[in-house]
Amino acid sequence: MSYFMFTAEGDHLVTRIAEAGAKIAAADGARAGWTWAHRELQKLASGVGFGEATDTMVREAVYGDVIAAAEDACEFYI
Repeated sequence: MSYFMFTAEGDHLVTRIAEAGAKIAAADGARAGWTWAHRELQKLASGVGFGEATDTMVREAVYGDVIAAAEDACEFYI
């Protein structure tokens, strides 16, 4: 899946975040998984070369994967 990052490396890094967030969501709920993934996207965006990690399209794609893994839901804006 593409996470709308500008490079393949960026997509790979966001894929890892989405997968880990989904695992957290499956174990501890949507809020825990999304909070963790959101924070990691912010960290990635603050680094060099991946500023788009907090773009809405990227966050929406990751949010969708995290929520799909949970048995509950949480708000997108945290």
